[in-house]
Amino acid sequence: MTADDDQSVLAESLRRFAGVVTEFGDGFPELRAPGRQIDTAEGYRLFLRYLTIGLDQFVEHADPAFPAFYQKSRDGVRKYAGDSPAQIYDSCPVSSRYEYEVTGNLAETALIELTVYSGDFSGTNPQPRRLVSSITDEELHVSANGDFTVRLAANATGPNALVLDADSTSLSVRRYLRDPRHDKPRPLTIRRVGADADKPVLRTDALRDGMVRAAEFAAHNATIWARWVDAVRSSKTNVLTPMPDSGDIFTPRGHRYLDGYWSVPEGGALTVSFKPPTGAYWSFVPMNYWMESFEWRFGNRVYATSLDTTPGPDGVVRLVVSASDPHLDDHLWIDTDGHVEGVMSLRFGRCTTDIADVRVEPITLDDRLSPVHR
Repeated sequence: MTADDDQSVLAESLRRFAGVVTEFGDGFPELRAPGRQIDTAEGYRLFLRYLTIGLDQFVEHADPAFPAFYQKSRDGVRKYAGDSPAQIYDSCPVSSRYEYEVTGNLAETALIELTVYSGDFSGTNPQPRRLVSSITDEELHVSANGDFTVRLAANATGPNALVLDADSTSLSVRRYLRDPRHDKPRPLTIRRVGADADKPVLRTDALRDGMVRAAEFAAHNATIWARWVDAVRSSKTNVLTPMPDSGDIFTPRGHRYLDGYWSVPEGGALTVSFKPPTGAYWSFVPMNYWMESFEWRFGNRVYATSLDTTPGPDGVVRLVVSASDPHLDDHLWIDTDGHVEGVMSLRFGRCTTDIADVRVEPITLDDRLSPVHR
């Protein structure tokens, strides 16, 4: 292939990239988002964020022979598919052709999960998405100062080992924080055992494929998650019930998920109360229509977890979701950050029992933001 051929191929790929961007705007009304300015603007911003995630995944970090971690949800700004503010999500490509070592430290990290997956969410990969193998802090062997090393290989055995099946494509690491504003976990590193010293020269076909897949990833994800939320809105407004799980949520054992759609008009609030199982981790996260958590970097509480919330004397957690603090006795206020509706999630980890009933109740408030009724 000549230099002119290379240029022609890449120019055509860039036109396809631009075409996907244009098509998103044309098809935006079909996503059925609320008609408010904030929801429309956040939908377009989400698509731009997903473009950057696609570029990270399929261009910048696409080579499993030379892996490096990147974050789909990052710094409280870029967010992806139902993020939790109190978690850090690291991802990188892997392949069963190679062997890897991941090193890290659990200082300022409450819990950790390392999971190997096959497939992806690009919308173009015929390979089914599935969880291949996982290890959590419950099984992880850690030194006295918190250091750990995990080995990934097709024949990996023993402690701190993750098996790579033939169809393995990625590693995801979830780290749970006590306070994302103050905790400073040490960076994770991954290296391919026996890697060559120099990464090979970028190939035209690799860049071509990466550009196209990045754009299609953004369009596909903006669409599938909006459809998910629309279905939840139609059947689960102001309720939290177990999320159907046929194995496609792709989390390690011991997880339980409840989801719903919250809607709080001006002058109203939503109370959420539940009794968490003993020893389980939990997080409650209200989000916008696009499954993005709210801005947590600037003071107000926009989520709650078992690591930062104390149940009442009766063991019940009581939360109130509203635009302003209603000063409701025994309830922790969760700020809606300028929104009046969106999706919400109540997640449990390290959980071996069924979840007791979760009570969700819309209430009205008087002019002083005191409860009229409970």
